[in-house]
Amino acid sequence: MSMFNQPTSSGGFFKPADANGHLILVTAVHEITQRYDDLRKKDMDNAVVDLVDLDDGGQELQERVIVSHPALVNRLSVGGGLTLGRIGQIPTQSGFQAWALLPFQEGVDDKRAEQWVHAHRPTFNQAPAPAAAPAPAAPAPAAAEVPPGVNPTTGEITTPPPGLTPQQYAAAQQNPATAALAAQIPAQQQPQSEPPF
Repeated sequence: MSMFNQPTSSGGFFKPADANGHLILVTAVHEITQRYDDLRKKDMDNAVVDLVDLDDGGQELQERVIVSHPALVNRLSVGGGLTLGRIGQIPTQSGFQAWALLPFQEGVDDKRAEQWVHAHRPTFNQAPAPAAAPAPAAPAPAAAEVPPGVNPTTGEITTPPPGLTPQQYAAAQQNPATAALAAQIPAQQQPQSEPPF
């Protein structure tokens, strides 16, 4: 078996009339932007999403599909996680029917969607899993272990440790570990190329 997935259907517009009554899983909402609609003669919200029609035989993930129907778009949010619903129609104030993402049947539709998610998890972008509990932090060194002139929390050199020459201090600023080691050497053991400050 190949390590690569075949390309999925991508791009284009989502046509709710072709999916009337179908269970739709939106796996990612990439963006919601304004786009001029020739029919309505004004800017309308459009969402760019990844989705799968769970009632379509292939159940293929369609990536970066544009959703332009307001009653669909207003039920999506960028970074909102997985969204599940059935395509249907709702009446508008003007008396027309609008395509919308309607609620799914709990205990039935969500179980089907979970099965798809578990079977296809590596192939789609989903919200990151909760981070594992952080490893216990190493105990902070005791104050006596930290050389003078070195910040005990960051290891950053704050003042020249006693006995360091200007060259040693300049080198230590580039490498805090060097400063920590140099500060531990008594002043009389360190080579003196210049007088200390």
